[in-house]
Amino acid sequence: MYQNEEILMSKNTLIIDDDEMSRGLLRMVLEYDGCHCAEAEDGARGLSLLESQPFDVVILDNVMPGMTGMEFLNRFRHISQNPAVPVIMVTGFISDEIREKATRLGAYAIIEKPYDFGELRSMVAQICPSSASPQPHALLPK
Repeated sequence: MYQNEEILMSKNTLIIDDDEMSRGLLRMVLEYDGCHCAEAEDGARGLSLLESQPFDVVILDNVMPGMTGMEFLNRFRHISQNPAVPVIMVTGFISDEIREKATRLGAYAIIEKPYDFGELRSMVAQICPSSASPQPHALLPK
């Protein structure tokens, strides 16, 4: 049994990624731990879901057609009813510029693909749904 399973059971997680296999695998892992997951294949669908139901955390791919993860973050922070929802961004390439921009746009953390599921599970478990403004994860500069 995963050590943070009880913590994860209360998490409503939105996974936004254009890669169906990536979304499905991540959903399977998080649901095994007790998370409730919803999926969106692009940023527009993700924004729509965020406006219609509450989520404790968003896991967001950066490189997607139509709307990048950065564009999503910018729109989400300006139009969301709850812009404090933590967003964990995943990307195939991290540069200082990407990290700085994600931080400026309010990302809780950014991790590089392929990511370690244990690391991602730990991040999701760290996020307290009752916290109005979670502190950025250690993987982001302060």
